[in-house]
Amino acid sequence: MNRIVGHIIDEIEHGTRTVNGIDVTIRELVWNDLGRSFEVHRVDTGEDLTEDGCFDTLPTDEQIADPLADRQPDWWICRGCGTRIDARTGADLIVEHVRDGDPVDGAGNPIGGPR
Repeated sequence: MNRIVGHIIDEIEHGTRTVNGIDVTIRELVWNDLGRSFEVHRVDTGEDLTEDGCFDTLPTDEQIADPLADRQPDWWICRGCGTRIDARTGADLIVEHVRDGDPVDGAGNPIGGPR
């Protein structure tokens, strides 16, 4: 069985909107069959709120609020430099940050000499 899958021919940015105190961006995708879908991403984490399914029309604040409520970040904060990374979506970034950063003690004070 052959299955024909469409492809995106254009993307239209609809800017930033604040929903429940959180900034999100909305991107319209135009498909080769001229169908359209809308993605929503958090500005602070980059997380795709429409990963499980895009909107068919430009979403309202109320429609965006539903997936947003279920996806609050779990911030990991570096004691050395204060960098914040969402632990739910950025585990690899945390590992890289700890591995490549300057060593610090439990209070965030630099330890040892140059690496």
